Amino acid sequence: MLISCGKKEPPKPATAPPKPPAVSDAQIDAAVLDSLTPATSSDSETQTGLEAQVEDILARFPDKNAVELLNVPEVNEALKAGLTKLSQDKALQDQINNSAAIVARLQGFSGAPGTVGLDLDLKSYDRTRKSRMLQAIMSEDPRQIVRFVTEEVGEAMPELTFGGTDRSSNGVAIKQIPPPPAK
Repeated sequence: MLISCGKKEPPKPATAPPKPPAVSDAQIDAAVLDSLTPATSSDSETQTGLEAQVEDILARFPDKNAVELLNVPEVNEALKAGLTKLSQDKALQDQINNSAAIVARLQGFSGAPGTVGLDLDLKSYDRTRKSRMLQAIMSEDPRQIVRFVTEEVGEAMPELTFGGTDRSSNGVAIKQIPPPPAK
Protein backbone atom coordinates (compact mmCIF):
# COMPACT_ATOMS: atom_id res chain seq x y z
CA MET A 1 0.00 0.00 0.00
CA LEU A 2 2.87 2.37 0.72
CA ILE A 3 4.27 1.71 -2.73
CA SER A 4 1.07 3.00 -4.40
CA CYS A 5 1.53 6.31 -2.54
CA GLY A 6 5.10 6.60 -3.76
CA LYS A 7 6.65 5.81 -0.42
CA LYS A 8 9.07 3.03 0.25
CA GLU A 9 8.38 0.32 2.75
CA PRO A 10 10.55 0.80 5.83
CA PRO A 11 13.26 -1.85 6.09
CA LYS A 12 12.53 -4.62 8.56
CA PRO A 13 15.06 -4.99 11.32
CA ALA A 14 17.24 -8.06 10.88
CA THR A 15 16.60 -10.71 13.45
CA ALA A 16 19.30 -13.05 14.54
CA PRO A 17 18.59 -16.68 13.83
CA PRO A 18 17.59 -18.57 16.95
CA LYS A 19 20.47 -20.26 18.71
CA PRO A 20 20.30 -24.03 18.81
CA PRO A 21 19.92 -25.44 22.32
CA ALA A 22 23.15 -26.37 24.07
CA VAL A 23 23.88 -30.09 23.92
CA SER A 24 26.36 -31.77 26.21
CA ASP A 25 28.90 -34.37 25.08
CA ALA A 26 27.05 -36.98 27.13
CA GLN A 27 23.82 -36.20 25.27
CA ILE A 28 25.65 -36.47 21.95
CA ASP A 29 27.20 -39.80 22.98
CA ALA A 30 23.80 -41.11 24.07
CA ALA A 31 22.21 -40.01 20.81
CA VAL A 32 24.97 -41.68 18.81
CA LEU A 33 24.53 -44.92 20.75
CA ASP A 34 20.77 -44.78 20.28
CA SER A 35 21.14 -44.16 16.55
CA LEU A 36 23.47 -47.13 16.23
CA THR A 37 21.04 -49.43 18.02
CA PRO A 38 18.63 -50.94 15.51
CA ALA A 39 15.01 -50.60 16.53
CA THR A 40 13.31 -53.89 15.87
CA SER A 41 10.44 -55.76 17.39
CA SER A 42 12.78 -58.64 18.18
CA ASP A 43 14.81 -56.48 20.61
CA SER A 44 12.53 -57.41 23.50
CA GLU A 45 12.60 -61.06 22.44
CA THR A 46 16.39 -60.95 22.30
CA GLN A 47 16.55 -59.32 25.72
CA THR A 48 14.17 -61.92 27.15
CA GLY A 49 16.34 -64.66 25.66
CA LEU A 50 19.48 -63.13 27.17
CA GLU A 51 17.81 -62.83 30.57
CA ALA A 52 16.78 -66.50 30.45
CA GLN A 53 20.25 -67.58 29.36
CA VAL A 54 21.87 -65.55 32.16
CA GLU A 55 19.42 -66.87 34.76
CA ASP A 56 20.29 -70.39 33.65
CA ILE A 57 24.02 -69.70 34.09
CA LEU A 58 23.48 -68.13 37.51
CA ALA A 59 21.30 -71.08 38.57
CA ARG A 60 23.94 -73.60 37.45
CA PHE A 61 26.75 -71.73 39.21
CA PRO A 62 25.19 -70.05 42.26
CA ASP A 63 28.42 -69.97 44.28
CA LYS A 64 30.67 -68.48 41.60
CA ASN A 65 31.66 -64.85 41.83
CA ALA A 66 31.67 -62.66 38.69
CA VAL A 67 35.34 -63.37 37.93
CA GLU A 68 34.75 -67.11 38.10
CA LEU A 69 31.67 -66.77 35.90
CA LEU A 70 33.85 -65.22 33.18
CA ASN A 71 35.62 -68.59 32.95
CA VAL A 72 32.42 -70.57 32.35
CA PRO A 73 32.93 -71.83 28.75
CA GLU A 74 29.89 -70.20 27.11
CA VAL A 75 30.51 -66.91 28.95
CA ASN A 76 34.20 -66.96 28.05
CA GLU A 77 33.41 -67.53 24.35
CA ALA A 78 30.89 -64.68 24.33
CA LEU A 79 33.37 -62.43 26.16
CA LYS A 80 36.05 -63.14 23.56
CA ALA A 81 33.63 -62.42 20.72
CA GLY A 82 32.39 -59.18 22.29
CA LEU A 83 35.89 -57.93 23.11
CA THR A 84 37.09 -58.78 19.60
CA LYS A 85 34.28 -56.65 18.18
CA LEU A 86 35.06 -53.91 20.70
CA SER A 87 38.73 -53.90 19.68
CA GLN A 88 37.62 -53.02 16.15
CA ASP A 89 35.56 -49.97 17.19
CA LYS A 90 37.70 -47.01 18.26
CA ALA A 91 34.68 -44.84 19.09
CA LEU A 92 33.37 -47.35 21.62
CA GLN A 93 36.85 -47.79 23.12
CA ASP A 94 37.06 -44.02 23.46
CA GLN A 95 33.79 -43.96 25.41
CA ILE A 96 35.29 -46.21 28.09
CA ASN A 97 38.58 -44.31 28.10
CA ASN A 98 36.83 -40.95 28.29
CA SER A 99 34.64 -42.01 31.21
CA ALA A 100 37.74 -43.17 33.12
CA ALA A 101 39.61 -39.98 32.19
CA ILE A 102 36.80 -37.76 33.49
CA VAL A 103 36.83 -39.49 36.88
CA ALA A 104 40.64 -39.38 36.92
CA ARG A 105 40.65 -35.61 36.37
CA LEU A 106 38.08 -35.16 39.12
CA GLN A 107 40.31 -37.21 41.41
CA GLY A 108 43.27 -34.96 40.64
CA PHE A 109 45.08 -37.16 38.11
CA SER A 110 45.99 -35.76 34.72
CA GLY A 111 43.52 -38.00 32.93
CA ALA A 112 45.69 -37.88 29.80
CA PRO A 113 45.46 -40.98 27.58
CA GLY A 114 47.81 -43.69 28.77
CA THR A 115 48.27 -42.19 32.25
CA VAL A 116 45.22 -43.73 33.94
CA GLY A 117 43.46 -47.05 33.78
CA LEU A 118 40.17 -48.51 34.85
CA ASP A 119 40.28 -51.25 37.48
CA LEU A 120 37.10 -53.25 38.06
CA ASP A 121 36.95 -55.60 41.06
CA LEU A 122 34.24 -58.04 40.04
CA LYS A 123 34.61 -60.41 42.99
CA SER A 124 32.13 -58.59 45.20
CA TYR A 125 29.34 -58.27 42.64
CA ASP A 126 25.89 -59.21 43.90
CA ARG A 127 23.47 -61.31 41.85
CA THR A 128 21.83 -58.31 40.18
CA ARG A 129 25.15 -56.82 39.08
CA LYS A 130 26.41 -60.22 37.90
CA SER A 131 23.21 -60.61 35.88
CA ARG A 132 23.64 -57.20 34.21
CA MET A 133 27.30 -57.95 33.47
CA LEU A 134 26.50 -61.38 32.01
CA GLN A 135 23.66 -59.99 29.86
CA ALA A 136 26.06 -57.46 28.34
CA ILE A 137 28.68 -60.14 27.72
CA MET A 138 26.32 -62.83 26.42
CA SER A 139 24.90 -60.35 23.90
CA GLU A 140 28.35 -60.23 22.26
CA ASP A 141 27.39 -56.65 21.41
CA PRO A 142 30.27 -54.26 22.11
CA ARG A 143 27.79 -51.40 22.64
CA GLN A 144 26.16 -53.28 25.51
CA ILE A 145 29.55 -54.08 27.02
CA VAL A 146 30.56 -50.43 26.82
CA ARG A 147 27.21 -49.36 28.26
CA PHE A 148 27.70 -51.71 31.23
CA VAL A 149 31.25 -50.47 31.91
CA THR A 150 30.39 -46.77 31.55
CA GLU A 151 27.36 -47.20 33.83
CA GLU A 152 29.63 -48.80 36.42
CA VAL A 153 32.07 -45.89 36.16
CA GLY A 154 29.23 -43.36 36.31
CA GLU A 155 27.82 -45.00 39.41
CA ALA A 156 31.27 -44.93 41.04
CA MET A 157 32.03 -41.30 40.19
CA PRO A 158 30.53 -39.65 43.30
CA GLU A 159 32.31 -42.01 45.68
CA LEU A 160 35.62 -41.71 43.87
CA THR A 161 35.55 -37.94 43.53
CA PHE A 162 33.75 -36.75 46.64
CA GLY A 163 34.01 -39.73 48.97
CA GLY A 164 37.78 -39.70 49.23
CA THR A 165 38.01 -43.41 48.50
CA ASP A 166 40.32 -45.21 46.07
CA ARG A 167 37.74 -47.86 45.17
CA SER A 168 33.98 -47.40 45.04
CA SER A 169 31.49 -49.77 46.61
CA ASN A 170 30.73 -51.25 43.18
CA GLY A 171 34.39 -52.20 42.73
CA VAL A 172 35.54 -49.44 40.36
CA ALA A 173 38.92 -47.78 40.84
CA ILE A 174 40.93 -45.44 38.66
CA LYS A 175 44.62 -46.20 38.80
CA GLN A 176 47.52 -44.12 37.61
CA ILE A 177 49.69 -45.95 35.14
CA PRO A 178 53.36 -45.26 35.71
CA PRO A 179 55.26 -43.98 32.68
CA PRO A 180 57.44 -46.52 30.91
CA PRO A 181 61.04 -46.64 32.11
CA ALA A 182 63.42 -44.33 30.28
CA LYS A 183 65.64 -46.02 27.73
